[in-house]
Amino acid sequence: MLGLLALQVGCPLPQPLAEVAPGQPITPPRIVVEDVRRQLIVTPIDTLLRVPVGCAVDPTFDLKASLIDPNTTELVVARWFVNYDPASPADAFYRQENQIAAPPASASDLTLRETPVFTFVPYLWPPEAGTGDGTGDSPGALHVVDLVVSNGFDANPDQSSLARPNRTPALDYEVQLYRWVFLGVPQSATAVCP
Repeated sequence: MLGLLALQVGCPLPQPLAEVAPGQPITPPRIVVEDVRRQLIVTPIDTLLRVPVGCAVDPTFDLKASLIDPNTTELVVARWFVNYDPASPADAFYRQENQIAAPPASASDLTLRETPVFTFVPYLWPPEAGTGDGTGDSPGALHVVDLVVSNGFDANPDQSSLARPNRTPALDYEVQLYRWVFLGVPQSATAVCP
């Protein structure tokens, strides 16, 4: 009778939490590369993207991903890096950080989350050292954009260790990574200016 009364007043039912085996790392949210059944993909799905050079309007790329997380109550953090270099403090810092809360209880799949869009404009960034002519708008200019997600980043990684600043997981946690590579190429039928 009490259970029926709870249903009538609209009390939310407790959600199951992911179980963690003792001594095992806490699983991070998983980046869904492609799930045909639910029509989820990383956008864009290509990992090598050819960027036409010399365009009058800068080419832009909207990057995003779907995440699956069995723990329906935890906060997930997505960090976006451009040309990450752990040896350079300026290049080891994320360019965008998003805190992704659990989906609302009314969602059809409580384990599914979406990252906000990260808009990448290759012309505005210097390329990886030794590629192109030193500008983002040149043939051979190479850029690497990493999406790193976790439910537990280390707030104070040891800079003297093999830690990767701003990407190191907290003790007993892990991270997930997805990488896009942008290559400056001459304009062609497959590399068209916007």
